[in-house]
Amino acid sequence: MSLTRQELKSEAMKLHPAEREALAEELLLSIDGESREEIDAAWLAEAHRREEALQAGATTVKSVDEVIARLKNKGRA
Repeated sequence: MSLTRQELKSEAMKLHPAEREALAEELLLSIDGESREEIDAAWLAEAHRREEALQAGATTVKSVDEVIARLKNKGRA
């Protein structure tokens, strides 16, 4: 017997939050075929690239509040 998407979701929501998180990660990883290690390595490389740009003065830092306010105002323009 196959479960419908809604039935599957309903059953998954009964899991402990940590189990739901693990299931969600497994499902996401199954979509693009990359491993957790590959994704982590890509994010680490991006973090290094951003730090190097910041140290070189090629970029600046803004607070999260400033960025959110700017995005909210951009939607009104």
